This record gives sequence, structure tokens and C-alpha cells, in this order.
Amino acid sequence: MPLANNNPNPNPGPFERFFRGWLVRQEELRQLLLQATEQDCDEEARLQELIGRAVAHYADYYKVKQRVVREDVLILLGPPWLTPFEQSLLWIGGFKPGFAFRLVTNYVTNMTEEQKQRMEQLKAETAEDERKLTAELSRVRTRPTAISLLEMATMERERMNGERDTVDERIEMVKLAAEILVECADYLRCKTALKIMGILNPPQNVKFLLAVTQLQHRVRNWRLQREAESRTDNSRH
Repeated sequence: MPLANNNPNPNPGPFERFFRGWLVRQEELRQLLLQATEQDCDEEARLQELIGRAVAHYADYYKVKQRVVREDVLILLGPPWLTPFEQSLLWIGGFKPGFAFRLVTNYVTNMTEEQKQRMEQLKAETAEDERKLTAELSRVRTRPTAISLLEMATMERERMNGERDTVDERIEMVKLAAEILVECADYLRCKTALKIMGILNPPQNVKFLLAVTQLQHRVRNWRLQREAESRTDNSRH
């Protein structure tokens, strides 16, 4: 059974409104991070305040998202509030945690050898966790009654609810599997980002967070950028 949003009456409204407001606040955050980077700010108190603001901003997102996971998890596997390009990059309801290491490599400078070694170790651990979740996702799609993560939870629900229609039971199992997978993936995303930030110093963290917000900004506006580039190329010919 494929994982897809088959709800005939999806209600993304409340979260979509939150998400649009969250993007406005993220753009303000991006500008502050950019300003701190361009001015080469080394005032630790200011940097820590900015880092704390960024962490709180993303924590707010995951707190609200968790409610959607419990209410209608399948909509998160193809969120209508995202652009088609954003949707094409999704991995279990969000970005792939390992991608954060590319941002560190490309945008964070002056790392010590110890930092590099710790980052490589964390990268390997994250890749292994990603592999396990991807394998679990494959099992959810193909054999929902054989999901290892769900065996205990499903048995408990059957004891509480008694016999149920086979089709309804299968749908409920897939939904429960999706909830567990998205929550595990979100936990890995947050854990990876926080561990990366624990390795970096404040100026490096500002560069990392700027890279994250810049990437999301570019992905969000990819279509507009392509159209603008196309108009520029046409005007030259």
C-alpha cells in the first residue's frame, strides 16, 4: 500500500497559515544572520542571542508540526503548502538530515581537526540512522502488517478495540506507521542539527544557520528564480 495523502477532505488550512507566517519570520531571521556574517560580528553575546532565536524558530515549527502528525499525518507526505520542487526534495515529511553536513562543508570555514573528526563521526552515525528509517519506510509501503516498529503498538490497539474491519485495520496501521516514521525522522533532523551546532563555535553556527535559511529560501523561490533567469536570457538574444 503506497503512502500517500488519500484524505478526500484534507484540512491543511491552520498549519498552512502558520507556515506562511513562519516563513515571514524566517526571512527576518535570514536577514539578521546575513547581516551578522557580512559585518563579521564576533560579539559572542549577540551571536548567542541570534543562535537562540534561530533554534526557537525551528522548535516552534516542529512543535506545531507534531499536532499535524497526530491529526492527519498522510498530508505531510505531500504537503499542499509546499511548491512541487519542495515536495520533490522531501524525505519522510522533511529534509534529509544528512544534507546538513553538505552545508557545513560548503559554508563553514576554519574548522579545527578535532571539529572535523567529530563531524565525520556524527555524519556516519546519521547516515546509519537514515538508512534504518528508509528501510522502515520501504516496509511500510510494501508490507504494512509486518512493520517491526508497529508490532507492539498494533497488538495493544487490537486488545483495546477488539475485532475491526480488515481494510480499516490496515489503513490504521499504515497511518500509525507513518506517524511513527515522521516523528522518528523529525527527531533525527533535530538531533542532527543540534549536535552539529554543539561541535561548531558561535561564529561558525551563524554561518551554518545562514546556509540553512538561504537554502530554504532558494528552494522555496526556485521557480521564480528560473523564470527570472529565463527572461534575462531571452532579453539578451
